[in-house]
Amino acid sequence: MSVPSVKPARGRLFRGAPAYEARTPWGPGSGLLATIAIVVFGFLGAALLLRLSGLLGPAGLPPRLDALRLMAAAQATIVALTLLVSALLGGRPREVLALRSVPAGWRSYGGALLVLAALQLLLAGVQQSLLKHDTFTDLRPFVDLVRGPDWPIAAAVVGIGAPLSEELLFRGFLLSALAGTRLGFWGAALVSTLAWAALHAGYSAIGLAEVFVIGLFFSWLLWRTGSLRVPIFCHALYNSLTLVVLRFVDLPSPG
Repeated sequence: MSVPSVKPARGRLFRGAPAYEARTPWGPGSGLLATIAIVVFGFLGAALLLRLSGLLGPAGLPPRLDALRLMAAAQATIVALTLLVSALLGGRPREVLALRSVPAGWRSYGGALLVLAALQLLLAGVQQSLLKHDTFTDLRPFVDLVRGPDWPIAAAVVGIGAPLSEELLFRGFLLSALAGTRLGFWGAALVSTLAWAALHAGYSAIGLAEVFVIGLFFSWLLWRTGSLRVPIFCHALYNSLTLVVLRFVDLPSPG
């Protein structure tokens, strides 16, 4: 009697078929316009609310804290708007944003972290071998934030607010709206990652390249596991560990 072969379950990081499925009622054009509107209204709405409440721009408030308050409010607004828009047109946020549970559980999270560590080492090696200028240019502005009195707010903004708002909007909502078109998943991943990288427009060229590569890696995690929870987790840990290093380790002098 022959024993039927058992195929590897979908949703595993390295085995079986990719588990991602785009489940959104939004079309590509309306999804892209909605994404732009969420970003614009997220920042403008947050600034207006803080201004009306007297929490933005009062006399004597350090500009650093002013900026952190604005970022925190904008991130919270973007999360709320993304969840709201995902529910429009009959959508379910959990399905539209791929917030399903991870089939392989913590093995997927652990494998994702190992690949992320290897990728980061590779990127650092490329930077060190090819670049002759300061490779820490994009990190230096964060040093004062994480070592100043407002470091808990900075940690929350960078380690929690940024991963949640950015992953939900770009690799959750926007990618889903584009993946069902001729672009397919990876065309949608390229577009959504470019849009995400545009938020980091103040970075150097090499910094933007690193952001783009990391964004494609987060897209790969979503493609394999079918769950946005894994990219959110890796994004949050990546940002948080970077802040910990900047808080306790002195960067080498430029040049």
